[in-house]
Amino acid sequence: MVIDQGGRFLNSYRRFARVLILFGGILGLVISMISLTMVPFMAGLLGYGYGVVWQYGGMVMSKYDMFGYPQFGLDLMPSVMVMWSLLGLVGGILSVFCSLRLRQHITSNMIFVSAIGGALLLLSFSWLPSLMVLAGSLLLYLD
Repeated sequence: MVIDQGGRFLNSYRRFARVLILFGGILGLVISMISLTMVPFMAGLLGYGYGVVWQYGGMVMSKYDMFGYPQFGLDLMPSVMVMWSLLGLVGGILSVFCSLRLRQHITSNMIFVSAIGGALLLLSFSWLPSLMVLAGSLLLYLD
């Protein structure tokens, strides 16, 4: 009887890890889509003289050792924003795909790919989704 209860607990443990990966991937997709749709708006603001404010914000952030978008210059900044948004989008898609595949079979390859998706989300500064995906991947890996 103890083995049966332990098996149910282990099954719910795996289910929780899959749900973490799925919700982290979906949240990463939503955040990446929002940031991707905001790039033209931000590029328009940079073109209308708000670039000085943008550069001043970067100087203040670097003065107080805060991080954000690095100071690339106003011409290159929209393309950097697009690349980071696409990086988050790929990470979110990988995480959602792997969480749906993990419902069928839990394999080490899918766990590794979902961890890569979490790392891509981490590189795109999507902290909460990336930590959710990485925690779910770690839980499944330790299982």
